[in-house]
Amino acid sequence: MWFAEMERKLLLLILVYNITEAVSGKSAAMGSLYTRTRNITYMAERVVKLVEEVEQGPARLRNLVLHLDPALPGEVQDALSMRQRLHLPRKTSLLHLIIFMGSVPFPSNLLSTAVHTFHHVLLLNFGLDHNATSLLDHPVLRIVKSLAIITPITAELDPLATYTFLPFCSPRLHYLGHWSQHTFPTWESLFPDRFPSTCQATFRLATWINDEPYLYRRQRDNKTVGVSMTLLQLLANKLNFSYTMTTRSVDGLWGTEENGEWNGLLGMIQHSHYDFTINSLFSHLKRAIAFDESESLGFDDVTVFLQKPAPLSKWMNLVRPFSLRIWGLLAMAFILTSGCFVLQAKVGGRGWNADMGPLRAILGQSSPYLTEPRLFAGLWLLICFVLTAAYTSNLVGVFTKPAFPPRLTTLSQLLSSEKRLTVLDRGNIMMEIMKNSANPSIWRFRGRLDFYVDDRQVVAAMAAGTHGYVSSITYTSLVLLTKFKASETQFQYIFSCMLLLSQLFFLCFVDV
Repeated sequence: MWFAEMERKLLLLILVYNITEAVSGKSAAMGSLYTRTRNITYMAERVVKLVEEVEQGPARLRNLVLHLDPALPGEVQDALSMRQRLHLPRKTSLLHLIIFMGSVPFPSNLLSTAVHTFHHVLLLNFGLDHNATSLLDHPVLRIVKSLAIITPITAELDPLATYTFLPFCSPRLHYLGHWSQHTFPTWESLFPDRFPSTCQATFRLATWINDEPYLYRRQRDNKTVGVSMTLLQLLANKLNFSYTMTTRSVDGLWGTEENGEWNGLLGMIQHSHYDFTINSLFSHLKRAIAFDESESLGFDDVTVFLQKPAPLSKWMNLVRPFSLRIWGLLAMAFILTSGCFVLQAKVGGRGWNADMGPLRAILGQSSPYLTEPRLFAGLWLLICFVLTAAYTSNLVGVFTKPAFPPRLTTLSQLLSSEKRLTVLDRGNIMMEIMKNSANPSIWRFRGRLDFYVDDRQVVAAMAAGTHGYVSSITYTSLVLLTKFKASETQFQYIFSCMLLLSQLFFLCFVDV
């Protein structure tokens, strides 16, 4: 009896304890939920306030574009999406705000945007799990002109520290101060010059020293010279850096995209083995998306080079002063005049040589005696005098300057001819354009298009008169004159069929 009573009391105490624990646990959970909700609300307010301070402070003269990390709480995204402008900005200089929760590596979803085309980027981080150096040293952000990050020091999101990244200096992560509108009132205070000097950095250049007149070896002293080399030396002296160069690309190609990967010089840059190139490369949409181009220094048109036709045979000099039509009309006039003289001789009954009369006038010989048809002979003599003067004048020109067959001067004439086209297959963008262009004129040539890997094969095909060589005017002219010792009288290019492709000199930085 006593034992049963004690057991009942013990069970009652256990039940009361369980109820108490359940109630206290529920209260703790509710408190935790309330605290988390309050933190999210505070974060949303802090983010919106920070964006307003940036917009009203250093970025007051620029338009803002927001890039939001999906990892941000929904309330934060809703608060920021209300500030996102949907209209196209009127100012060309934009500030891109990338707002994310701190994480390493950088949020992959934000890399899908063309960040490498942005000039001004401000990172707003609202997480503590981050490494500012790793974030700012990301390959996508290395070449951004203006770059800074605002990140919290404690979980209370206040104060906020501001950093920038100087890729060539030591230390590379540069502390700018605690964020406030008073500390950063201007654009220059938030975005100092990231490249004041390269601090004696050494750059690895992916170059091909076979690119006249931009980059080539001078024959008399085997020294690397050219327009690009001169510019590189000026930049090296101004920015205090040194460099190393390659003599050619690893695969003998300039750089085209194959299955998402670049080959040639551009492939050497894409895989981070080299920093940039100073060779002259065609500016193309695919290259502009994958690489950062410098300002263009010059333009070079692409055209078709043809072998000039050989001069006509010298034995034809006697007949070249007049065209075939003039010779035909002259023969008809001679036959008609001879017939008239014969008819007049028969009708007049005089015994002079009617057959030799027309020839006397042509050869400048007078008649041995007066004839009845002298008036008619005088007219024929005048015609022969004009013809003889014209023939003599043209004959002087023929012997002075060699005559050539008609040349191809327009794209329509080239299309109508039997000539084929050839392109140098060294991984350049011209080969891809000729293969895939939607231009009707180029499309008509696809059945008559040959690719060669050696420039000697290309020049041999052009010299044979069977092919036209598609290439840039400046580079190809120099190669023909210097390497192949050709004269300007041996080749021509068609002005009227410019393919409207501009060759630009630029420095390439990779976007990976």
